[in-house]
Amino acid sequence: MSLRGRTALIVAGAGMNLSTYGIGVWGDSVLLSSGSFVGPALAALSDTYLLFSALGLFGALIARVIIAVASGASNHRYLVCGLGPMAMAAALFISGVWNTSGLLVALAAFCVGWSFACQSLFWVTSISFEPKQMRTIFPLELACAAAFNGLFVIGFMDNQGLFLGLCIALSAAASVALVRLDQKCEQPKMVPVAGFFESRYVPAFRTFAEVLFCVVALQTIAPTLNYMGFLGDLSPIEQQLVVAGAKLAAAVALVAILRFSKAPLLSVQVFKVVTPVLILLLFAVPFAPAPYLLGLLAAGSCLHFVVMNSLFCIDAIAIAQRHRLVFEAFYGADYLLLMGFCSVLEKVMPQLLAAGSSAELLLVFGVFFSVYVLSMVLVLVRRHRRDEDGGTLPSDRFVPDADTRRDASATLSEAEPSSGIATTEDAPAPLPIAERVGIVQRKFGLSDREAEIVLLITRGRNVPAIAEELVISQNTVRTHIKRIYRACGAHARQELIELCETAETEENSLSQD
Repeated sequence: MSLRGRTALIVAGAGMNLSTYGIGVWGDSVLLSSGSFVGPALAALSDTYLLFSALGLFGALIARVIIAVASGASNHRYLVCGLGPMAMAAALFISGVWNTSGLLVALAAFCVGWSFACQSLFWVTSISFEPKQMRTIFPLELACAAAFNGLFVIGFMDNQGLFLGLCIALSAAASVALVRLDQKCEQPKMVPVAGFFESRYVPAFRTFAEVLFCVVALQTIAPTLNYMGFLGDLSPIEQQLVVAGAKLAAAVALVAILRFSKAPLLSVQVFKVVTPVLILLLFAVPFAPAPYLLGLLAAGSCLHFVVMNSLFCIDAIAIAQRHRLVFEAFYGADYLLLMGFCSVLEKVMPQLLAAGSSAELLLVFGVFFSVYVLSMVLVLVRRHRRDEDGGTLPSDRFVPDADTRRDASATLSEAEPSSGIATTEDAPAPLPIAERVGIVQRKFGLSDREAEIVLLITRGRNVPAIAEELVISQNTVRTHIKRIYRACGAHARQELIELCETAETEENSLSQD
């Protein structure tokens, strides 16, 4: 299948799946909270609908993570796990029988939540197979979701169930087509079950904890007006227009972020820059007119879609590639935690923001600002400690695995010209370059991260490539390289490479002495 066709399938399927989130899965829509979605006869079952949709969502996330860990592969058994609930949800909603009884309401809600979670993991995992395309796919996905929200307003406001069923059916059909046509959907096994909590995953989760923290903090602050009930003050049509506009603005903002930002963890950088501005804007809320509140509501929704649906995924893809992880296992576990935080926020934040006076609201926003300051101190201290430790945590030791040794050996054999001297079968094979870097590390007292950078230099990587692969800034890479040169007495890249190539000879001579 062509790359353009694959991209179109992902954009359409992921966009349709995203459009079902606020309409049929979560409680951020007056369509659900007002009871109009389930109909006046069953309006009392709105809370039941939300409960079972959440149960379906978390159940699917747990199931997908378990399958990914057990199989060591991403998108493994996706159709077996998700196709049944998708077909059930589509049939119930398209036929219109889903709200004829309380049991069918609960069943439909569970299937919608399950379908959304399965497809969310599937589409992001499919993007991770082609990371160079994600700068194109994520903005297009948001634009596609905005278009479907607009279509919903135009033709389906009076038949919300039909729209939801069609979106689920079409998104499921796109995923089936991708499974059938794209062989890369079935990722090869990369790590056994027992390796999930071992060295390769632990540092990755520690690194991603910073991203998760910043995303949760933004998710707490950005939808503040929604938590205060301002979204509920809008009519369903106005609400959907705000959501559609926010998704479209998010697509434009994401293009700008991906084009101009060179930071390794985009979620963290957006958190540092945007959060204080947003909090300052919130301080004017108790005294602001309606247009100001509507604009801030749209801006908060836009930020929500940028961070939750794009930057969170992009950072997860970068870290998973850096540590060579089974992506669905890593991302699914993190997404499960994020959804858990979001579900708590949906219940807790409206109560915290139900202030009776302007002074109480200003106090709450002051607490937001204090949390931001403390979180920035925590991030800076943690990053400073990581840089002092050589850029890695103590458990992230530089121990080349079998694949690294094999790749490094091949790189070395290509780089070393033939000397023309015949070798005998008894002649020892040269050490792989990764082991030679280990000798250099021990000899000159390099840190684990510095040894990792030396290995990448021997493979011909430049500073931008090293920064992207290690998920650190280019300035940090340059700082490490200066330390490496100073410790090894080298003045240029070629001197460092020659030092590694002769490390085996020097160690052998030392052992003979």
